[in-house]
Amino acid sequence: MGFPQARLTDIHICPATQGAPTPISGPGAPTVLVCGLPAARVTDMVPGVIPPAPHPIAKGSMTVLISNLPAARLTDLCSLGGAVTLGAPTVLTGG
Repeated sequence: MGFPQARLTDIHICPATQGAPTPISGPGAPTVLVCGLPAARVTDMVPGVIPPAPHPIAKGSMTVLISNLPAARLTDLCSLGGAVTLGAPTVLTGG
């Protein structure tokens, strides 16, 4: 079973945001839309309030690539230890 696919503007929380929810800012995959929004992938950026800000999503699917990068999903990690906390509930991405 997969996890909900992350998209631009979906939320992540990590130590660099001091616990505040912040949106995935991209660039995303403009040619792959998930529920009308560009799909998020490993290396897409998330904002933070402490350096290094912004920082990338670091972990994603091991089996699903979007524009040659691993798909980012609910619970996938950013480089500073946070995680994606929102994704498209109707689109599940495996791996």
